Amino acid sequence: MTVGAHAPMRWEDRVGTNVRRLRKAKGLSQEALAHEAGMAMRYLAGIERGEENPSLAILVKLSGALGISPADLFG
Repeated sequence: MTVGAHAPMRWEDRVGTNVRRLRKAKGLSQEALAHEAGMAMRYLAGIERGEENPSLAILVKLSGALGISPADLFG
């Protein structure tokens, strides 16, 4: 790693940032999105903070609830 270079963003952080951004763009609360995706709000909050390591099944549920492709969570 060179001096001044940034470490790559962890994928959990990237996914969490994108979930939060897309949720807010849809005007959804964490509670509403968690309900639509069939998960606990506390778990969704952990995903958004990059503290959880969601499975592919969870990412598919989230993307479905947001009306997007799962790939959009990694963009």
